[in-house]
Amino acid sequence: MRLGPKIFLGSALVILVLFGAGVWSLLAVKQLVTVNQEIATRSVPALRLQGALREVVRGLVRLETRALVRRDPSYATAWSERVVQMAQGLEALGAYLETPEERQAHAETRGAFEEYRGHVEEERRLAAAGRTEAALRIADGPAWEAAQRAEAALADMTAATEAELARAQARARTLETRTWHAVAAGLVASLGLGLGASAFLALRMTRSLKRLSRATASLAAGTWTEPLAATGRDEIGELARSFNRMAERLQEVDRLKEGFFSQISHDLRNPLASIRLAAETLQDRARAAGDTKQARFAALIDASAARMLGMVTQILDFTRLRANAVTLDRQPVDLLRAATRAVEELRPLADGRRVRVELVAGAGDFTTLGEESSLIRVVVNLLGNAVSFTPAGGSVTLHLAETGDQVELRVEDTGVGIPAEALPWIFEPYRQAHGRRKGTGLGLAVVKGLVEAHGGTVGVRSEPTKGSCFTVTLPKAGAAA
Repeated sequence: MRLGPKIFLGSALVILVLFGAGVWSLLAVKQLVTVNQEIATRSVPALRLQGALREVVRGLVRLETRALVRRDPSYATAWSERVVQMAQGLEALGAYLETPEERQAHAETRGAFEEYRGHVEEERRLAAAGRTEAALRIADGPAWEAAQRAEAALADMTAATEAELARAQARARTLETRTWHAVAAGLVASLGLGLGASAFLALRMTRSLKRLSRATASLAAGTWTEPLAATGRDEIGELARSFNRMAERLQEVDRLKEGFFSQISHDLRNPLASIRLAAETLQDRARAAGDTKQARFAALIDASAARMLGMVTQILDFTRLRANAVTLDRQPVDLLRAATRAVEELRPLADGRRVRVELVAGAGDFTTLGEESSLIRVVVNLLGNAVSFTPAGGSVTLHLAETGDQVELRVEDTGVGIPAEALPWIFEPYRQAHGRRKGTGLGLAVVKGLVEAHGGTVGVRSEPTKGSCFTVTLPKAGAAA
């Protein structure tokens, strides 16, 4: 799957979780509104009306007693009005009641109230007939008991309504808690999904890009051997496959280039050797004949052929090093002797450029295990570079020192130095820190290859306009064994 759909799916999951939490919240809010409406429109009015009716019942009993004792018609009229109010209140109360307990208490209240009305009507008939004592017995007995039952039923109804109100409030609290939990869970889940998806994509992309970065660095260093794993079908996989194709093509170009240089160098080596031999012969004959002009021309031909032969030898050596085809004839080598021979070999070049070359060696054992001709080649290349990039009047110093189980060889000069941006790739083939200089750009690459073939290392530090220092470390003969 490509990166676009992956990112879309991750985002869609987060959005779906948030949407689910939002829907749940809306449903919960709707239920909360319903519960609160129920409380506001049913429970609270019912409780208020129940309380008012209980007061009406108490007032009826007081008015009944006063009307019977004082025989005042106004109390009887007030009682009749309160009875109508009580009947209307009970009728209105029935619309607010929903639970079986409330309805049962309501029915009991109405029954007790109707019974109470009947007893009071009987009292009035008896009182009108002059039977006051009989009327008082009914008032103190059945009428009072019916009023008490009506008030008790109203109290039961109030308790049932309060219980239903408590349950509604509990449901509201439960819904509120669940809503908070759902919202929190949705936020946590969406955050987790978002972070998880982002971490997965970032980790995968970072890991793939790191592999690609390492492979790119390896390709740039010339050590790339294995293609990148490109199993994915997304853009990262396509990038890896494109990189593999590019790397294979570059390696093919390198092989063709090295093969071309190797073949050309091999084909040029024998003719150049013949040219040198012929030039030396012409030079000898011209000198013998006293023809200085011809001798100078012959010497120029010989020097040019020698320079070209050196370039050809560099190319052949580098080609063998890149192909791991160098077989060293390892013998104990005295680096001091090899360094002395290299200095003497470079002395004519240094004198011609008026550069002082000096060998400084401390006390110690400078024996390493390797091939003397190859080690001389390393020193000659380093000294040759130092002399070439040191102006007239400057100096080149070759230091030899024993450092534990290693021998250190340093070539320091007072030349033009190496630009800082060129230091990372100074040992790469076909690269030159100073582009205006002539050469193959293989000298330091050959040095690095030969030193590493001997189990050593080579490094450089330089400061522009102040000079450079190349350091070669090689294991001593005993350590190498």
